[in-house]
Amino acid sequence: MTIEPQTPSSMFPAAKARQMIAAAAAYIALVIFSNMGSLRILLLAGLAVDGGTLLYPLSFTARDLLHKKIGARLVRFVIVLAALINLALFAFIWLVAKLPPDPQVGRQLEYALVLLPGLRLVLGSIIAMTVAELIDTFFYSVVQRKYGSRRQWLRVLVSGSVSIPIDTLLFLLIAFGGRLPAAVISQMFLANIIIKYIVMFASCGSIYLVKEDIV
Repeated sequence: MTIEPQTPSSMFPAAKARQMIAAAAAYIALVIFSNMGSLRILLLAGLAVDGGTLLYPLSFTARDLLHKKIGARLVRFVIVLAALINLALFAFIWLVAKLPPDPQVGRQLEYALVLLPGLRLVLGSIIAMTVAELIDTFFYSVVQRKYGSRRQWLRVLVSGSVSIPIDTLLFLLIAFGGRLPAAVISQMFLANIIIKYIVMFASCGSIYLVKEDIV
């Protein structure tokens, strides 16, 4: 009896492959968009909040969905990959800003002023995101091992409840500590926590959108 070799299509059915690619792409895109949004500080309901907070909580949902499809080990790889892509984006923006502009167009100083964030902001965002997502993945896995395919919503709430304050505190201290008044940083922390927890509770049911392949 001969054993047919497994092809990529047999190992990963098309539907599963599409879900994996979509979840990974959504996660990385949300992280990049959020980091770019963090360049602007907004005032919402009387509280200071960085613009990235409007999207970043959704990255936890995308990561949870990806976790269900590929497991904790590969999720950690995607988290590190997202961090490297963000570093590459910063390096590319810096390079373009430093290259000589076309004198016929002008100095184009607005490019660097708007798109080139300070190194502390970049490091704060990447370090906070990476640490928080790895912690989130750890606690998600703990709940998953305890309950199996049951109480999937609990994975989201437990992991997010731990990782959200850590992510917010690390980012604000690294990016803005000593640069912004303590009162503004405190407002940003409070606003970030409120928005992220609201998104977490509102989106916890989305964990059931995809079938679990890794238990």
